[in-house]
Amino acid sequence: MPRNSRPSARPRMSRRTLVRRGLYLGAGVGVSAGGLLLWGHARRYPAPQPSCELLFLQAREFAILTALADTIFPAGNPLGISGRDARVPEYVDRMLARMPSDKAAEFEAMLLLFEHGTLAFGLRIRRFTALPPAAAERYLRRWEEAQVYSRRMLAAGLKTLLGIGYFAHPEVQQAMGIQKICATSSDALPRQEWS
Repeated sequence: MPRNSRPSARPRMSRRTLVRRGLYLGAGVGVSAGGLLLWGHARRYPAPQPSCELLFLQAREFAILTALADTIFPAGNPLGISGRDARVPEYVDRMLARMPSDKAAEFEAMLLLFEHGTLAFGLRIRRFTALPPAAAERYLRRWEEAQVYSRRMLAAGLKTLLGIGYFAHPEVQQAMGIQKICATSSDALPRQEWS
């Protein structure tokens, strides 16, 4: 006579089935999280308007430079002139247009690495240009204080190039009390990016 089996009882789940379902669930969560991170990094860029026609930069790189200039030289700094007001991105655009193409391409790559480094080094959903000012400043500080030498040097290179553009602006120099003793006739010529 056959044993009496209970039809309503569920069969026990084997260890193999449990592990397989756990792997599927983990993969699904990983893909969803990765998709969310990539979606946050693939959104449209803000569209700051340059004061003059750009010679080298695309809209994306210009937006990154504008956000970086406003992070390094924010509005309300002691000189009273923000990076955007000093037209630092336009100045850097002119510098890059005069550089050898391989060096300018390296700078472009540095910008993109810094922009999307939020994903690689901080696992943030937002990229640098989408961060609020306080978070953008903390992100820049992490690059400056990183244990990895190349990250520190990338931050130093970006800050140096933007600093050249900022401190070359006539209003910044005037606010600092700089008097040009050895000015040349080319110094008196108006620059398109400052007009």
